[in-house]
Amino acid sequence: MQLLITETLRGRKAAFALEKEYIELFESLPNANVFFSPEWVYSWLLSLGRRYEVCFITCRDEGRLVGVWPFFEHRIPVIGVSLLPVGAQAADLFDPVARQDAMGPLVEALCALCKNYSFAWMPLLSLRFANQVLQPAIKSGKGRHFLRKRTERFLVELDKFKSFEDFMQMVFGPKTRQSLRRKARRLDEKGEVRFQSLETPEDVSPWITKAMQLEKVSWKGEEGVGIFKRATHRAFYHLLMENLAARGRLRLSILTVNDEMVAYEIGILGTDNYCMHGTAFDPAMASFSPGRLLMLHVMEKCIGENRRIYDFLQNDQEFKRQVSTHASSFWDWIVFPRSLRGALLLVLVRTLHNCSEWKRRRAKKIEEAKRKAAENTESPVIDPE
Repeated sequence: MQLLITETLRGRKAAFALEKEYIELFESLPNANVFFSPEWVYSWLLSLGRRYEVCFITCRDEGRLVGVWPFFEHRIPVIGVSLLPVGAQAADLFDPVARQDAMGPLVEALCALCKNYSFAWMPLLSLRFANQVLQPAIKSGKGRHFLRKRTERFLVELDKFKSFEDFMQMVFGPKTRQSLRRKARRLDEKGEVRFQSLETPEDVSPWITKAMQLEKVSWKGEEGVGIFKRATHRAFYHLLMENLAARGRLRLSILTVNDEMVAYEIGILGTDNYCMHGTAFDPAMASFSPGRLLMLHVMEKCIGENRRIYDFLQNDQEFKRQVSTHASSFWDWIVFPRSLRGALLLVLVRTLHNCSEWKRRRAKKIEEAKRKAAENTESPVIDPE
């Protein structure tokens, strides 16, 4: 009978001592979570994670590392110390890096570890992980759990299309295709237009600062929602992007006009998938839809490489709905200790969630009522001059 052993490693020294095995494990898995790649985890440890105590849950099979789930301790006033996944400030997916048979033991180990914390929170988990691993763990009655759907996840199943032309024909109507061609021609009139796919550290590095500057003047910079919004994040991403590029896991796609960046897209490369992690475009060029044109260029390249999936990751946006061929979801999972404190926190979280859902449903009803009222309102008749 196979016996998998879990262990909790604490402290930065233990985490860095695990790096070589971590790399070997990640490379051995067919579709490991790219947001827990060694480059993500150790870039985080060297930058954003400097002030945190880390806690890695590991799983071994006869001494061989077969699973890792990296966390850090985060102190919240009044509530106490919680566990959050490494990269919680930046990453988009927090499924463990593990063999399938090691997933369950890692979940059980986390539930047991929670007795020492106020709670552990995984804000973005895949639907597959939630269904296949978390649901059985919750039914077993170990720990107090709160599992909820967080946001839609939109994907383009690229392998459904014979070519990029086939994709364009299937996804966009004639008017949209014509509009995109017209915008591309108009953009050509502005100067020398170039689409570039940068993947080596030498090619990527000179453009990272320019990408940060472009985000700052974009709508994301104006609203403070960009990935480079904080100085600490900029330092982290600069290190991360160079490290990912060195391992062949990054594609920085850029659109330039006369050698000036007008749009970029940061893509994280998996085994056969592409994850769109960050984009921005120059608002002065918005009428040409540079972000959309660049995205289509990236998709064309992915189809040419026989990649299976283009993943938009989190956030529900209209253009993602328009282009995607498949919808999934991300899930939140919070586990509390089996104590009075854990029970009270679970009640509090459920109450806040129910209030939020009630407000969301109410806002949706109001919007639907306004839309129906607008549709029923007759347009005024304007006499021609």
